[in-house]
Amino acid sequence: MNMVKKYTVNWNGEPRLLIIPGENIAAEVAMTDFPPLSDTWQAMAEALENPVGCAPLSQMLKPGSQVALLTGDRITDVMLGARDHLGLELLDYLNRRGVRDEDVTLVYAGGAHANPDWENRLGRDLLQRVRTMKHDPRDDQSQKFVGITSRCTPVWVNRAVVDADVRLAIGEISPTVHGGWCGGGKIILPGVVGMDTIQQNHHFVIKNINTLGLADGNHMRLDMEEAARLAGLDMKVDVLVNSNGQIVDVYAGDFVAEHRAALGRAREIWMTRMEPADIFVVYPGEGFERHLSSSFWIRLEGADVGLKSDGIIILVASAAGGWASDTAIAQDMTGRAEMLRMSTEELARSMVRKEGNIRSSAMLYSAKRVLEKRRVFLVCDGIEAQDAREFGFQHCTRRFEEALGTALEDRGKDARIAVNIQKGPVGWRTMPWREG
Repeated sequence: MNMVKKYTVNWNGEPRLLIIPGENIAAEVAMTDFPPLSDTWQAMAEALENPVGCAPLSQMLKPGSQVALLTGDRITDVMLGARDHLGLELLDYLNRRGVRDEDVTLVYAGGAHANPDWENRLGRDLLQRVRTMKHDPRDDQSQKFVGITSRCTPVWVNRAVVDADVRLAIGEISPTVHGGWCGGGKIILPGVVGMDTIQQNHHFVIKNINTLGLADGNHMRLDMEEAARLAGLDMKVDVLVNSNGQIVDVYAGDFVAEHRAALGRAREIWMTRMEPADIFVVYPGEGFERHLSSSFWIRLEGADVGLKSDGIIILVASAAGGWASDTAIAQDMTGRAEMLRMSTEELARSMVRKEGNIRSSAMLYSAKRVLEKRRVFLVCDGIEAQDAREFGFQHCTRRFEEALGTALEDRGKDARIAVNIQKGPVGWRTMPWREG
């Protein structure tokens, strides 16, 4: 008797069942959950005094030191502010070493992201204690030129960061398309640099390499780290989280050294060891499946990593809301749907000419590169088949069983299937194992 594996997913607010032959399933890509730390502030304080690759924070500080405190990550924002109040503990730590609240400038390092709710995430208690500013990459007058990287990226950095005596930043590590991983020096570029710097760095996505999950082998990240060195980032604190967004580990130190020290465990959390599959089924998870634009950025790149050269990707998402939400389209943060009809060559030309939002263009380019390289089937309700073909999908259907059946006919009845059914608020970053 043939056994099947059943996966229940959210489909525009309703449950939908995905049924896959059990004997074909070779891997299930998922987070590895570790228990949360019992005392997150104590762990952070110990990391600050026992950093990787640099002096302890207490030795960097003098009474009256002007400190730029950087954050700008949705996960760590609530940890510092409204949820865990680690920011208040950190300010108390600085106070005990002679740094008053009025000596601290909290810089929200959101890069080109809109982040309209950043103040709510940080919380009133934290914002009332220190001078606070949201970095604006389009305000040239608020930036200072600090040099040019070896990859020819001119670097303009927020003046409040450059002019500080000590630059301390806090973030989180997880896979991402731009820079391979969040964390480390990425807090500077794109976090607190000028739009021209972001534009130049993000053009590197044109290089024909899937950068997801790469660090030392990632040309974009290495450029980001050079920029962070030019900006004088003194110490970075990075946390690792579980599927509930709880802190499971803390690393601090030189922003390159601590980042690489953390990657071993970060890979255990976010990556799943597996052999390359014949078919890769991807469901992006609640909060992402309703719009196509938010369904496939990091998902196609992740499937690309775990697939045989002649394999097939099946992307499953209702896309009931169409290409993107009205808000996202108005802010041009997910790109225009007509851009996905463009080839990678045309997208590259658009980016070089600085047309539209560079972040969206770079994401579209990364996704389009996979669509041109791979056979990708789309299972959805909200995208017409003709549009899907023009976007680059080889096949579009409303029925998962049809897409899977077609893929099995192509790859054979014994085809090995990998499944990435995203769960939880942060699980959408999970991916197959990758070194580098």
